[in-house]
Amino acid sequence: MQGYPSSPYVLRPFTEPEVNDQPPAEKRRRRKFNKRLSSQRITVEHAFGMLKGRFPSLKDLSPERDIRDTYRVVEALVALHNLCIDLGDHPERIPFFDGEDPTRDDEDDPVNDIDATGYGGIMEGDGAELPAWETDEWLREAGRRRRLAILNDLFPL
Repeated sequence: MQGYPSSPYVLRPFTEPEVNDQPPAEKRRRRKFNKRLSSQRITVEHAFGMLKGRFPSLKDLSPERDIRDTYRVVEALVALHNLCIDLGDHPERIPFFDGEDPTRDDEDDPVNDIDATGYGGIMEGDGAELPAWETDEWLREAGRRRRLAILNDLFPL
């Protein structure tokens, strides 16, 4: 079972069965795709680590009932963070600056590292407000098509 499902909003690597069941040329393309995705994911994780180092309160940010408020807070802090970088600020000089992220697990599992408990402010028993046509099946198929389109854009046949 996957750590998180395919969807048009989440790009996940090809699993070994999805790679090994292919002809050699396709195996190489899919492995290159996985490597590129992994390197981009590491870059994003480092960016969030820097952001949490500059703004330690992000480590304690709990899911809000209205996820839009959480998004606005994070967007504002990203803008402020980028402004600080543009002005040449040095976060290590900030009192209580924490360059380490104690929540980060050094054993990076490329697929099964997501705990979506309470994600989006949705508590157990609450229903998400999704369009009726966005079924699990639709999301998986749309995600599969999108991943293949990106694969073909990055690594054409």
